[in-house]
Amino acid sequence: MSKRIVEDSAALGSLKERLADCEGAKERARNLVLEREAAYVRVFEAILAEQNVLIDLYSPLMNRLGAAEGALKKLSFSVTREADVAHWAAEGEGLLDLRHKGPFRGRGTLGQLAEAALKAAWENGDPQAVSSAMREFRSDNEKELLEHSPVPKADQSDYRTWSKRFAKWLYSTEHLAIHYSIDYDGVDIRKLSPGTRGIVLLLLYLALDDADDRPLIIDQPEESLDPKSVFDELVNLFLEAKKNRQVIMVTHNANLVINTDADQIIVAEAGPHPSGELPPISYLSGGLESDHIRKAVCDILEGGERAFQERARRLRVRLER
Repeated sequence: MSKRIVEDSAALGSLKERLADCEGAKERARNLVLEREAAYVRVFEAILAEQNVLIDLYSPLMNRLGAAEGALKKLSFSVTREADVAHWAAEGEGLLDLRHKGPFRGRGTLGQLAEAALKAAWENGDPQAVSSAMREFRSDNEKELLEHSPVPKADQSDYRTWSKRFAKWLYSTEHLAIHYSIDYDGVDIRKLSPGTRGIVLLLLYLALDDADDRPLIIDQPEESLDPKSVFDELVNLFLEAKKNRQVIMVTHNANLVINTDADQIIVAEAGPHPSGELPPISYLSGGLESDHIRKAVCDILEGGERAFQERARRLRVRLER
């Protein structure tokens, strides 16, 4: 009998412990949620700090571009926070049984709800705004999401493991990234055509290097820049750069020679190619106002005399025929 009493007492003690554990479960769960929300806020504080560091780091460049004139006014620098909502939603759907009846049956609904409820806060909100948006999202959708668990609640051990994975995903931030870009007319430089991208890089280089007096060598810009773009966007910057430094351009395109108002022209011409040897190369130099240089350049000019007439008009000189 005493043995039975001991066993029953032990069982009763165990049941009391389990009862106390169950009674405190809700409080522990609430505290865990608060701790996770606080950690979520701290993570976003770190993300926002990174964003602000980049803004502060590049603010001199942003201010300089903002005060620029002409083509440089088309340049701007931006730092943005971007949320890959599709990736976040796909990760979440991977944790759910999408075959269950309910609002999250099938793919797509989770991403649509996140776009509407979370994306704006993720990309533009402060840490408290992000936390509030997530709290509201949980309040509106958590019950339905949990109903799509692939693990039955009766299987407490596996369900607890799944719940932890679910919570970790819900408050994850791997889908967030800080991006900075140079924009031209509001378009990210990476999305521009090679020619326009070349223009932008030259604009930026000439704008930032205006105090440098070392010679600037530009090798075959026609590979990425069309002559009209050079004339429209870069000629004034070349002229400004020439006040402090020598600008040397190596090109096969005579239009660039004309449009950039070159002061000194060196025309290289290859002679006959002897068998087994390199061809001789001769050089002719002078200004565009010289007859022999004008004729040599005109011989290889795309479009002929018209460009020279325009140059003559700018220089107020009369071309001999």
